Amino acid sequence: MTYKIDIIGKSTITVDDGDCILESALSQKVDFPHGCKSGNCGACKSKLVSGDIYMMPYSEFALEDSERKKKLILACRAIPQTDCSIKIVNENKEKTIKQSIKELKYKVSKINKVTTDIITIELENISDKKFKFLAGQYAELKFSNLDSRQFSMANCPSEDKLEFHIKILDEGLVSDYVSKELSIEEKVLITGPFGNSYLRENHKGPILCVAGGTGLAPILSIALSYQEKKMKQPAYIYVGAKTENDFYYLDQFIKIAKNNSKFKFFPIISEQKNTSNFRTGLVTDVVIEDIEDFDGFKAYLAGPPPMVEAAEKFFPNLGLNINDIHADAFYNKYEN
Repeated sequence: MTYKIDIIGKSTITVDDGDCILESALSQKVDFPHGCKSGNCGACKSKLVSGDIYMMPYSEFALEDSERKKKLILACRAIPQTDCSIKIVNENKEKTIKQSIKELKYKVSKINKVTTDIITIELENISDKKFKFLAGQYAELKFSNLDSRQFSMANCPSEDKLEFHIKILDEGLVSDYVSKELSIEEKVLITGPFGNSYLRENHKGPILCVAGGTGLAPILSIALSYQEKKMKQPAYIYVGAKTENDFYYLDQFIKIAKNNSKFKFFPIISEQKNTSNFRTGLVTDVVIEDIEDFDGFKAYLAGPPPMVEAAEKFFPNLGLNINDIHADAFYNKYEN
């Protein structure tokens, strides 16, 4: 037995008895938005206009009960019981974010050395315009007469301040200046925002964040935004460091985790073996050990190039769609 499914505005397809709408549509060359194909991400969400379907099990984060009552379905889990008409809801599954690039003046309000080689700075806006960005993005900072460098915002986008984490490099002119000469009240020119590795707030599936070094900055921004937006899906945050002394700001992640059981935080040490306080190993290996199936996840990566490249190489083999891995290219140029 086969059923006719009218995908309004697209075409009419046939679905064999027991098959789901999405797989049948894709096999018949219909451009149907989708992601995980297993009921975890919500990308194939559609409205059942007429007919009856059976829904296979799916994640509550991909489709809420209130949405089901409004006749919304997931095409990847929908098994037709009669001829049906459906309308795709997520036609524009990920719209391009249009942002205006601004050049604004800020002044230094705080300088803190949080590890032996990482400095955090807080900047106060002295322009008449607000610097708007999305959690996970970065900006270009110009100190004194030095060339601009790219650093990720570490604060929640709703805050007026901007916070950046800067690693002190042996031959880094900018980091050397920040560590030795930068002063409170000093003016800093900010240009941005830039970057595509920002938090996708409309994504309903699980979130995975992997950070190393000062890659913690954009991941912290994402975590704070997740908390502020009261996002409901599980979030798994892995932060890697060489030794215990290389960790900083762990308390901020721990605080979020204490207030939200769906927010899981895992600090990982790679080179220090004599510790009972933290798990040890390469952070990417620990992630792979913990999560057997990445289907439906969105992943945000920030840190040293070897860590990011390892994750980009291995995670797709475990079910993570390559289009759901977000890591801005500048990490391969600058260790911010």
